[in-house]
Amino acid sequence: MGATACSSDDEESSSDASYIQLYNASANSTSLSLSLDDYLYTAVEYGNAMPKYAYSTGEFDLEIIGEDEIGDELVSYQGSVDLNNGEHHLFMLIGDYHSPEFIDISYQTTEMDEFNDNEDESYSKMQLLVGHVAMQADSFDVYIGVDGREFIDATLLDNLSYKGSTTGVTLDTGDYLVYLTEPGSLVPVYTTATLSLTSQTVYKLIIRDSFGPGSLKVTIDNVDSTSGADNYANIEANAEFRVFNGLSEHSAVDVKVSNNGSNVEMEDIVLGQSTDFQAVDFDDYGVTITDTESQQLLANNLLVTFNQDESKSMLIYQDAEGQIKGLTQTHDLRPRAYKSEISFANLVDDFDELSLYFVADSETIDSAEYKIDGVELADIAYLTIPLGDYELNVVHEDDNGNLTLLYQSQTLQFDGSQYALALYQDTEQSLGYKVAVIE
Repeated sequence: MGATACSSDDEESSSDASYIQLYNASANSTSLSLSLDDYLYTAVEYGNAMPKYAYSTGEFDLEIIGEDEIGDELVSYQGSVDLNNGEHHLFMLIGDYHSPEFIDISYQTTEMDEFNDNEDESYSKMQLLVGHVAMQADSFDVYIGVDGREFIDATLLDNLSYKGSTTGVTLDTGDYLVYLTEPGSLVPVYTTATLSLTSQTVYKLIIRDSFGPGSLKVTIDNVDSTSGADNYANIEANAEFRVFNGLSEHSAVDVKVSNNGSNVEMEDIVLGQSTDFQAVDFDDYGVTITDTESQQLLANNLLVTFNQDESKSMLIYQDAEGQIKGLTQTHDLRPRAYKSEISFANLVDDFDELSLYFVADSETIDSAEYKIDGVELADIAYLTIPLGDYELNVVHEDDNGNLTLLYQSQTLQFDGSQYALALYQDTEQSLGYKVAVIE
């Protein structure tokens, strides 16, 4: 038995081999690993793929392995798979992680390879297939069109419902658009940006669940032979944003976000508080900030970009020179099994680097298993922690090893999929600082 990675332009690395790849399509899953005959590959997060590998032919035991609630290995799927010569397999775990399903999309590249190997003609061909793994979505008609042409010129690939996939189609390499319509309709409800499909390889387009503000609640990943995946949101999808006030010298602020076509105004944002998410068209915007009480202009030249299907926060803070600035953060709002994704933003300029400790009931700072180190002003750091109860401690350590406690919370329950934490100065707190927990 052997496994060899494939590049995007050299997939046939053996005359007697099959080809395997895992894509994680279970939205609330932990990271997932493929195991073939007890050989464990590198784990991949939701919406990502491992590289394609050449593998021996035959029948093999296959497992998809994730993690349970305490971080131990959990076999999410177990079965056997026949790997035949020249076959390519895209394995996917789909659905709810607590009761997932396994899909094996098998395809051949014979036609594409014959074109590209023809020495008498200068063909450059790629292959395309589409899979639908968006658990909550209806069926779609899937079209592909050449970039620069109208939708009316696009080609219908197939109608796809959940767990369905198209057969592979061989096309010229080049730039394309993919459209989704309701079944039988000629009005696109989803259009990608330009896909540069310029390598002689197989592109697998995966329609998966999206948890952004777009109304359709799906997005499309492009999986080639390499690791990861390129995401293509609906170019007409809205964005959403919220604003957090971390200005200790201004108890409340008004914020206006504007471009040539629209304005969004949010008034009386109190220190340490965040607005609700506001829907906005994707675009580049200017941000104006004024003091609510005095109407003093604090900033009028801040720039923020909202891309399609993005959820963002703007954290307003003051830097060491007294300039009012906005720190933007993009959120991943997908559900998660067993864990919370934590983001921690430092809006305090009094210290070089800070550490945030998540202290469980049986722990102290010295023994805490989960912590974030080295967070400077205007940094955002990330950590994934098991669901549970924690006390938050923010600490600064100087060059001599002396520790300063900036903030210590009561015991807090972290039972959601994600939390945004922001440290800001608050003179009403006994230690002068506070961590806001923004769900």
